[in-house]
Amino acid sequence: MDKFSETTPRNSLSVDRAMQNLKTSTEEVGRAEDVQVDSDQSKFSAMLGILRKLVGVADVISLRLSLPAQLLDPIPNLEYWNYMDRPDFFVAIPESDDEVERMLATLAWWFSKLLKHTGKVLKPFNSVLGERFFCHWEVPREGGIVGNGNQGTATSSATDVSVANATGSDMLRVEYITEQVSHHPPVSAHLYRCQERGIEAAGIDHISAKFTGLSATVAAGSHCKGIFVTLAKRDNETYVCTHPTGNIVGWLRGSLKVQCVETSYIVCAKTKLATIVEFKEERWFGKNKDNVSGRVFRYDPETQAELIPTWRLKDIPKSCQTVASFSGNWDRLVTVQREDGPGSSAEAARTLIDMSSLQVADKIVKPLDQQGEMESRRVWDPVASKMLQGKYGEATKLKRVVEDTQREKTAARNDRGEEFVPALFKPDYSSGRPELLDSAPINL
Repeated sequence: MDKFSETTPRNSLSVDRAMQNLKTSTEEVGRAEDVQVDSDQSKFSAMLGILRKLVGVADVISLRLSLPAQLLDPIPNLEYWNYMDRPDFFVAIPESDDEVERMLATLAWWFSKLLKHTGKVLKPFNSVLGERFFCHWEVPREGGIVGNGNQGTATSSATDVSVANATGSDMLRVEYITEQVSHHPPVSAHLYRCQERGIEAAGIDHISAKFTGLSATVAAGSHCKGIFVTLAKRDNETYVCTHPTGNIVGWLRGSLKVQCVETSYIVCAKTKLATIVEFKEERWFGKNKDNVSGRVFRYDPETQAELIPTWRLKDIPKSCQTVASFSGNWDRLVTVQREDGPGSSAEAARTLIDMSSLQVADKIVKPLDQQGEMESRRVWDPVASKMLQGKYGEATKLKRVVEDTQREKTAARNDRGEEFVPALFKPDYSSGRPELLDSAPINL
């Protein structure tokens, strides 16, 4: 999308000025690798100083922003931005014969994917074009997960090898397959699946970001249509789940926190059920309470499907029967109450999800010597290793080597007149729902 499409200047002088300001901002940030950082506070101050130069830029993600290693965390982007903080919630989605309970199970998983954002805000390595990441999780059939990480955080780095402590026929396997399919703009395709349960989730990750001076706002980009969750054993019913907008706040305090805002939707045309999730930006003595509320309701796919993404909770027509309502704090406890059926109005609210009691599940990843050259941990291991040793100058030089190699490959393709072709997914992802190639070289 054009950086100036939302704020097009009305005359050529304004255009020239806007282009010059963007050029200046980009050039100043392009020298970010020269920033010296020698403490956690310096790290925060340096990042804040760089971001302040980008105030007013329509989409920070569209810039070729290269940061020094000191301002990054030693984890690849494709590994960090995954939606399986709790794979046990994912495999539970198809289990109930009650279609409303399946919607509520989808909602519980949707909340669980935000678990990593209840902890420290991380800045992972930017993915290079064609980069891939594979991993899986082992989930006990009776519930729970194998190998928990630290509560509410993403602790894996490019040098970790996570190993489950139990396997066998009593376990379900959840797989994650992803590839960076575009570099400008940065777009990745992903697929999660538990083949035994007949469930998969596919989507495109593409974000836009801007910095206002007090907060950084991260929202879905134009290529991202949400996550498509499909239940093969439930007549292929599909749940389209959209992402919330996130504000990264706390810059003045030096303690960053993700704050979910605005509205998200989960819609299933097959069951004619939809969910609206509304985040409330209420404050209590200067602290955001992270309140969330929502409703699950029946709708008419033929006449209301295109209207739902424009609705807030107050816009749901009376003709749409509410079957459940929920409320709470998205980063702690959310409760739900069924409102359909005889006597349901008297049904007590129950826990939908309690984030405060959950931990992020460990990933199971092949050792580096069994990974291909374009797999994330292998690509970034030299950089991550130096970072973990505290050798940030060397790490920044190695990071530059990775990025320069990417530019050289792109230039060579351009000279040959060739387009980049993804190795794992079909090249047309305009629907927002990528399809895995039959010949995809999957290394699980």
